[in-house]
Amino acid sequence: MSRENPGARRPAAILIADGVAIFLGGMAGTWARWGLDTCTLSISNSYFTWSALTFGVILANLVGAFLLGYFKTRANRKGTRLHLLGTRIKLGITTGFLGAFTTFSAFGIAAVSGEKTPLNSSFWALNGKFYSAAVLALILLVVGVFCAGLGYRLATKDSPGGRAKSGRGQVR
Repeated sequence: MSRENPGARRPAAILIADGVAIFLGGMAGTWARWGLDTCTLSISNSYFTWSALTFGVILANLVGAFLLGYFKTRANRKGTRLHLLGTRIKLGITTGFLGAFTTFSAFGIAAVSGEKTPLNSSFWALNGKFYSAAVLALILLVVGVFCAGLGYRLATKDSPGGRAKSGRGQVR
């Protein structure tokens, strides 16, 4: 009796289903990001006037890095409820929702653009001062990696076995 991979028969259907899951998650992540930026704009205008970089951009990237580290670790570990989620739901949450929510490109454009835009002229940061923006980006990147590592550590702390598997099933 041969065991055939069910995905080998219909790869296009699987890719389309995965794409729809990522699209729906991305749409929700974009709305969540917009809501966060809208809610934190007054904080940004009050406390971030030195750079005009929005608090929402920083918060989204750091919280998103933590959530991605936590969720990916828990979802790839047997014995957890997140492990029971289907692949499409995991893709929708990670690549879709968290990918859209944490867009580092939004940070990049907010950090270096000195041009006025029709969206909101007080939204853009650092008036095109590249070195200041690069230092800010580096700090956010380092803190983001720390947050992802913290999420990973917290996810492995209370899980069975204490070790995580990567997406390919390899023990780390």
